[in-house]
Amino acid sequence: MTRVAMFAVLVTSCVHVAPAPVAPMPAEEIIARVLPSVVLLVAVNATGSGPKTTFGAGLIVSHDSLVLTNRHIVAEGTLFAMLYSPEVVSYTPMDGGLDRFLYENSARLVPVEVIRADETTDLALVRIGADTAKTALLPLAASLPHRGQKVLAFGHPRETVWSFTSGVVSALHHGAIQHDAAINPGSSGGPLLNDRGEVIGLNTSRLFGDTNGVGFARPIEMARWMFEGGTEPFEMDQSTPEKAASSCIRAQELGSPNLVECFDWNMRWETLEASARSLPAPAAQLIVKALEAEGGRQGWLARTREALVEFIRTGQRKPRPAPSGLLPPLPAALRQVVEAYRRDDARLNERLERANGFKLNLRDQKLVRASIRKGVRVEASLHTRPTLAWVMLAGRNPDGTEYRFSEAWEEQPDGRWLQHWPATRDDLASLPAWFAPPIDGTDEVARRFQVELLEKVYLVEARPPEAPTRQVTPPAPGDGHLSGVVGPAAMP
Repeated sequence: MTRVAMFAVLVTSCVHVAPAPVAPMPAEEIIARVLPSVVLLVAVNATGSGPKTTFGAGLIVSHDSLVLTNRHIVAEGTLFAMLYSPEVVSYTPMDGGLDRFLYENSARLVPVEVIRADETTDLALVRIGADTAKTALLPLAASLPHRGQKVLAFGHPRETVWSFTSGVVSALHHGAIQHDAAINPGSSGGPLLNDRGEVIGLNTSRLFGDTNGVGFARPIEMARWMFEGGTEPFEMDQSTPEKAASSCIRAQELGSPNLVECFDWNMRWETLEASARSLPAPAAQLIVKALEAEGGRQGWLARTREALVEFIRTGQRKPRPAPSGLLPPLPAALRQVVEAYRRDDARLNERLERANGFKLNLRDQKLVRASIRKGVRVEASLHTRPTLAWVMLAGRNPDGTEYRFSEAWEEQPDGRWLQHWPATRDDLASLPAWFAPPIDGTDEVARRFQVELLEKVYLVEARPPEAPTRQVTPPAPGDGHLSGVVGPAAMP
């Protein structure tokens, strides 16, 4: 992923979704359908005083044992799951609660494997060691609910396994459904259903501490990509440069595959080609052959777009494949290209703080997303020609101070506005003096491309190691905690 896109293995499973009913269903019928699809998830962590067991819910979404849940439920510990059985006796906390339930039913616990987890949305996909081939999969809602619509929230609140609460939709927010069905520790990861028996969301947490009557769920569309290969639950609006810039920031915040639709990829390929041609002839010829061997323009576009999606999802770049043969050493005449780029790269954060006010490492996607959640707005925009506009964006650093940067956007024949990156010298000449500079300049991008291309065909000395990024563990407000419970980790 390029730095200009700072705000900028999918698991595909055979998922059969039942036809959605067209009219409200009796609550008793919804409950009977839903309970077999709800899973109990348990995580056991070793502590100095004994095992600590946390628990939550999950929703079966495929016939090959895939379960959708919250990330914070499965982020740590040894994981186990249990399927629903109406014959099994459950207990409230006054009669032994989950501690007793797990002890008496230890033989029914199965292992859990995490397939995919997304920190930003707090969603995860896991595979459980149980057969779900005969489980009736619940229909997924095709649209968001409306305020006042009746909902049922399923899970294991306060150790009361396989129970539900009811309420109505209170409001719709960015990436969240607010409702007043009671949500308590153990409810996280459980499905939220409408009165037609459709899954509209996945309950995540209560708002704050002991706040009553306020619960939240992630819309089910936000999680479809995890088990269906779909996209995120918002529609990109690229009808104007301002709306396109805002939509692409939201795509970055959610780690959406839609982000690849924000850029003028033809412009990027042309810049890559120009960067290769500007190198000495022997190097340029080797690079052209290497690109052709990898599928030329189409191959490069496919690899680059895939790498961008992976980086946005995980915050990690895929390691480059090892060369098929021995590479010749980098000629001395080209070392200055690499050294100049590395000098610029080493001073990147210092330059961006001075020119744009950034006080965060743009390579750290956790910090970038945390910055987006503090708010990003379109500060100004200006059309410098009919099909080109500059958009200046403002956001906030972790300490609350502001940063600003500008992006060039160009209208396409189909009416969409795409980010025109890297901006050409003519584009930069039209940038108003009172606009903040873009994150990357034309020459910097060209040098970056040159180094990436040289690394394809020459043995280039390794880069100096980057400083480790700070790892942030999000809070888990909606999960259940049972300190000292003798959980499944202690069982045979």
